[in-house]
Amino acid sequence: EGGASSLERKRSFGSEVGERPNKMIKTGISESKGPGSGLTCTLTIPEWVYHIRGRKSFALFLHLLGVEDGGLTGHKTKQIESMTSCRISISGKHHPMKIDITSNSARNIAQGISMIEESLVEYISDGNSEIRLLYDLIATAEGSYRFKKNDGWGMLLREYEGVKSWWALFELPYKGYEGSDGEYHGKFLTRLKPLSGDCKIELFGDGFGVPLEHASPFVLIRGTKHKDVKDAVFAARDAMRRHQGRGCGCTPKW
Repeated sequence: EGGASSLERKRSFGSEVGERPNKMIKTGISESKGPGSGLTCTLTIPEWVYHIRGRKSFALFLHLLGVEDGGLTGHKTKQIESMTSCRISISGKHHPMKIDITSNSARNIAQGISMIEESLVEYISDGNSEIRLLYDLIATAEGSYRFKKNDGWGMLLREYEGVKSWWALFELPYKGYEGSDGEYHGKFLTRLKPLSGDCKIELFGDGFGVPLEHASPFVLIRGTKHKDVKDAVFAARDAMRRHQGRGCGCTPKW
């Protein structure tokens, strides 16, 4: 572990937690007990990642493989396979692009996911959009590798910057105005009180003081206690639905 990169130390997944939610699920079922099989995790690259800075989606494919001296070498995926003992397969050079990670060890898969994330974070090169990327990858993950998730509330458990916490992320609704720029709605969500424990509601977007180069504006609700985050998600949903129920035309509807 002494050779782990800073991003690998910064992020990991909730494989153990003292407080379990009432409803735990698997991201999918594709486990096989045959020889050489084991656990699988399939990550789907979020659509908004494909064309950042006007680049074509094939550029992302080349980045994930690793390009050296003008030619394809695959050194990045080979390095991940060597360091984690996982098998890495990238399918779909264009949208939707999927990355399959296979191993007999859950620990190895977790390390492989972390290294894939590191490569993607390097590609988007935007610290604020990084949060959205890390959420989207796990929220849409499939396979027999288990994540701590509660789909009914859009919540998942992961470690970030050394803190293991529950995350729930929702895209903020937008309203356009004739003859002028529109705006994203949700600033009122940060005024919700009381929030229990260390739970907090954070807005990301140009209009909220946290500029995003790539991802659309969103709200992130996170905290170390499952119940606190679930209560805050309920309150935020209720507040937004009341806001939209008063005739506001902002979309998408919550």
